Amino acid sequence: MTTRLTGMGSGDGSQDGSSAVKIDVLTVTLLMASIFYAFCLVMAQRKLAALHQLRPQLSIKKLLVLSISVVCAVRIMTILGVAAMNTANVRAHYSLQPISQRTGSDTLDHNQEFYDNAMTVLFDLPNCIVVSTYVLLTLVWAECFMESRSHTESVVQWKRMWLMAYTIFTFILYGTQLVLYTSIFLASGRVIRRMLYAAITSINFGAVSLVLILYINLNLRFSGFPYRSQNSRYSLRKISTVMTLWSMTRLGWGAATLLVFMYKIELLQDSNTPFWSFVVLFLLFFVCEIIPIIATLDYSYMNMIGLDRDVHVGDTVEWFPDQADTLTLSAAPLLLLNDQLGAHSNSDAPQMRHGSQD
Repeated sequence: MTTRLTGMGSGDGSQDGSSAVKIDVLTVTLLMASIFYAFCLVMAQRKLAALHQLRPQLSIKKLLVLSISVVCAVRIMTILGVAAMNTANVRAHYSLQPISQRTGSDTLDHNQEFYDNAMTVLFDLPNCIVVSTYVLLTLVWAECFMESRSHTESVVQWKRMWLMAYTIFTFILYGTQLVLYTSIFLASGRVIRRMLYAAITSINFGAVSLVLILYINLNLRFSGFPYRSQNSRYSLRKISTVMTLWSMTRLGWGAATLLVFMYKIELLQDSNTPFWSFVVLFLLFFVCEIIPIIATLDYSYMNMIGLDRDVHVGDTVEWFPDQADTLTLSAAPLLLLNDQLGAHSNSDAPQMRHGSQD
């Protein structure tokens, strides 16, 4: 069953010169989703500008906001591409539908297979970028976790290890995506598309598993170190809530991809229940991507900035990551006590200056 609004127009008024522009529920759904992504893109650009004013240097927090901007921009372009193909009545399918069995033309079958593969690439292209952003959010959470506690560990060493692991993960992620998307047009499209569904599900589940391992490891490793303040503890809790939301939505997206493959659910074309298919498509976009992005930029953004300010330009101690090997957060109470003693006495005791070491 098809639900379409059809508009007719002709250049010379004759029936032969008429052209049909068809706008259906799928196109409306995609356009609505693109509006929400555009809103997220504007929000991300504003947050990125505010971060740049606070600290011009490149940081993991700025890289996270920049990655979110890329996700929104790429998703908007791919959604508009899918909407354009649907408006042109290409009738490409996202699920593995046996289109070739319905026609007798080999040329038509070949063209239809190309359109199906193109539709799959357009729809799935931003997925790996979203997963990469999710892993980057985990690194931001880990950085805020260490900033919220008084400890004797080297932050520089931990961050170097995290960035190395993130680089390796991203290289494998985009390398796999490039190989699959190239092979889908060169080899048998149906076989590669099956592999693509399996890869997307595995990538989402695997990323959540790695994040869970990091979460457990850090909590066990730093369980004996106290929080720097109640404000730091509260801010970290809010960031952890956002990371949990991302984890649940990544599991949801992976499970949805698995169900689409197993039951051949059609999201980008007519099905037995076309209206509900498009509702499910919009909910996937809104729940699994748009809500986590808004939560990251609005709910936890100020807490990330607050932790950064407390550590780098705090009232009691100014701490720089480059000096983490020699000056750690555990020395902050001693620095404060030394300043207080120096303010009330004229002793010759050596004074320790914030942000430096004599």
